[in-house]
Amino acid sequence: MNRDIRIAFVCTITLMIFSVTVPAGQAANSHEVELLWPDGAPGAKGTDEGDKPALTIYLPDKEKATGAAVVIFPGGGYGHLAMDHEGVQIAEWLNSIGVAGFILRYRHSNSGAGYRHPAPLQDAQRAIRTVRSRAKQWGVDPGRIGIIGFSAGGHLASSAGTHFQNRYSEPADEIDRISCRPERTKII
Repeated sequence: MNRDIRIAFVCTITLMIFSVTVPAGQAANSHEVELLWPDGAPGAKGTDEGDKPALTIYLPDKEKATGAAVVIFPGGGYGHLAMDHEGVQIAEWLNSIGVAGFILRYRHSNSGAGYRHPAPLQDAQRAIRTVRSRAKQWGVDPGRIGIIGFSAGGHLASSAGTHFQNRYSEPADEIDRISCRPERTKII
């Protein structure tokens, strides 16, 4: 098994175990939401919320912040997003240990006009690039950006972690020219 795939698998399983102990979360109403492509995502089929992938930003208290960040891909069978227990609760737990959390609202088959591959992977790559491009603003070390996903989001995380060298759309701006490779995790 490829080393990168083993790392993604071990990290996903480890964080899934930890997620069982996360306290119930609140709605993400008080957290900033940023559209990944303000002028429209590549291949967008409509204009409603489901056609507009976005990040919900959870930053830890400055005195706790470690500089690390994780982009979170909720599951939902590529048909919906389990935003609370596989998004909000994970972001809150990450914040409790000083890690910034960025929940990705990615396009899927029941969002907007309905999406399939490569739309979710385009969104995942853009999310990683966006966090890296705004790292200084958000107090994140651009060399310490990881990813986590659950169920379909786990599949998306493993795809983003192993297909970072592939482009699934033409660069729309400078953000699209930034690396979308998640940082390696050292397992001891």
